[in-house]
Amino acid sequence: MELSPQLKQLRDFYYKTALKLPPEKNFVHAPGLIDRPAFFTFEHLKTHLNNPLLLPTYFSLYWQGQRVDCTPAVGHKVIQASEAPFLNKGILQEYLANGASMVLEGIDILEPQINAMCAAIDQAGEAVLSNSVVFFSQAKGGEAYRGHLDTSDVLVVHLAGAKKWRIHARQKPRWVDLNELDPAAMGPVDAEIVMRAGDALYVRNYTPHQVATAHDYSMHMAFDICDRKVNADTALHLLLEAYNRDAAACYAGEGEILDKLAAHAAAPAYRKTLADLGAAQRENYKRARAMIGSNRVAALDALIAAETRARI
Repeated sequence: MELSPQLKQLRDFYYKTALKLPPEKNFVHAPGLIDRPAFFTFEHLKTHLNNPLLLPTYFSLYWQGQRVDCTPAVGHKVIQASEAPFLNKGILQEYLANGASMVLEGIDILEPQINAMCAAIDQAGEAVLSNSVVFFSQAKGGEAYRGHLDTSDVLVVHLAGAKKWRIHARQKPRWVDLNELDPAAMGPVDAEIVMRAGDALYVRNYTPHQVATAHDYSMHMAFDICDRKVNADTALHLLLEAYNRDAAACYAGEGEILDKLAAHAAAPAYRKTLADLGAAQRENYKRARAMIGSNRVAALDALIAAETRARI
């Protein structure tokens, strides 16, 4: 699918500016990149929230810094002896009307144009499968997320209202203590910027940031640029499988056990297993992105066209 002119502007910002950011820089802000963003508006958000098939899997609702458990609002209707779940939208209406914030996930699944944008982002990395999320917040209800850092790079485009970003110095990679960071854990502040409709922002991984709605409301879209290479958990699991098939001798010391593990880690067979798995995963990601892009029903197009001609 061809990208809209506005999303082409965002794609070009990512390729020509964000990806060429000097190593010492941890973010770049492009004020007014897009004039009045139209590819995702409050109308789009309302349409998705009113979808009768919407379930809590696709969203998170926050009120005064706490996540709202929406599972009690899921009901069931029996249809041909099967239970069809549905959400009582009253819970969304009540909380949003009183200032709650929310995160809507999987926008690339819901919106073909956004999936096309994700596909363009994916092409910049060896094993990237990006994800798109919309954040809506209101000043009196608090933010969805507090101070945190992301393990992936993030591309942001602001859609409505205004939001203040406080960006801190980048930290070393880790997989723990990522969220609910106190001021000491956030580290020194690098910059404070206010995002307004049409602004774009690129933030490198492991860069702590905290946001606050600077208007009555704020809405932005974020693209999580996730590195999907074989991770450490999988690599260690495969290494342990190799060790279990050919272990150190009974009563071996800790050093001998580590030497045996190191030998397995260096073995061509183990390295080939990792390489083959990585290649298979990359192929799966490509198929997944293509499937999401073509995941539409077109069987009725001819009938719709015929009816349209008949009305003219």
